[in-house]
Amino acid sequence: MGGSLIPFLGRKFLLSKSSDGFLSFIAWVSVAGVSLGVLALVVVTSVINGFRGELVHLITQMNGDVILYSRGEPIDSPEKVIDKIKRAVPEVRAVTAAFIAPLMVAGKNGVAGAVLEGVDFSTVRQVTGIADRIVRGSLSEKPDQVLVGTALAERLGVTIVDEIRLIAPFAGEGGIDQPGPPKVLPAMVSGLVRMGNHDYDSKFVYAKIEAVQAFLEQPGKVTAFKMKLAPGANARAASDRLTDNFGYPFRSKDWAQLNQNLLSAIELEKVVISIILTIIVIVAAFNVVSTLMMMIHDKTKEIAILKAMGFRPRQSFALFAGIGTGIGAIGVGAGVALGLGVNRLLSDSRLIRLPADVYNIDYLPVVTRWPEVLLI
Repeated sequence: MGGSLIPFLGRKFLLSKSSDGFLSFIAWVSVAGVSLGVLALVVVTSVINGFRGELVHLITQMNGDVILYSRGEPIDSPEKVIDKIKRAVPEVRAVTAAFIAPLMVAGKNGVAGAVLEGVDFSTVRQVTGIADRIVRGSLSEKPDQVLVGTALAERLGVTIVDEIRLIAPFAGEGGIDQPGPPKVLPAMVSGLVRMGNHDYDSKFVYAKIEAVQAFLEQPGKVTAFKMKLAPGANARAASDRLTDNFGYPFRSKDWAQLNQNLLSAIELEKVVISIILTIIVIVAAFNVVSTLMMMIHDKTKEIAILKAMGFRPRQSFALFAGIGTGIGAIGVGAGVALGLGVNRLLSDSRLIRLPADVYNIDYLPVVTRWPEVLLI
């Protein structure tokens, strides 16, 4: 009887029609306060998780899990380098060579700085997602056709089958140390690619690696090697191993190192915002305490009658602690349910659009992590 008496009295104290209406209102305000705090925590942490997850996905789609590149002149004999990479890092499942060079691009509406990347058509699909991000046209193997980022194409005022001019200020063996006349290559836009990151979409032009090598007078040479690792492999450890096995002019970076400052800023922002929102929940918890204090004052007569009937102080404490726990549990449950519902809505509908030139992606990504929800 004692175990069921306290929940019974708690319901009577909180929900009885004879209770003070203002007290009931304050109780529901307390529930709403906890719910809103928990709702905000669930949604905000999920949005930050989504930003980080989307950024990591874009980095790996663009550069693979690990990239090994030259800090000096382009590299001869890429096949030998690829063999050495596979021996040094057994976790590597695929490697693709690339020739990456900065240049100028001219279109109908003017000139823009860009990055020309020559891709190896036989291996690029195994490592990157460039081919899967084409929104119009196709990735052509013809030497005079290129793939252009959507933001760059918009800036130049071109679309598929339009002509652009690739302008290389420095080309040939001498490079920047022995500059000659700029080289110009007319090329047709065979397709438009949207990686989902404004920095990539506003800069990159893709072409067949042999065509880029011929244009820049660097036959058979490459500047970077992009790698796809086995699922679950440690990208940082693989990168460190490559650094140990390759000396100058090589340098290796994993996906996290490629955008380390941005990823660190996102993690710091998540911690700061979570602390602020947790304080809001704590304030709501104090509101629950004030509700209990008002209830104790309002139920003085009832408590006196219960004490006269043998109600012990420990049971009185358990009664009001149970009422406070109930208010908190209802608030937390409602907040989590509403938060998960908002997450689902944002994820399925992409209702909120963002300016891509500011946030690098054009929608609000949401990723729910259940350990964080349980912690909240």
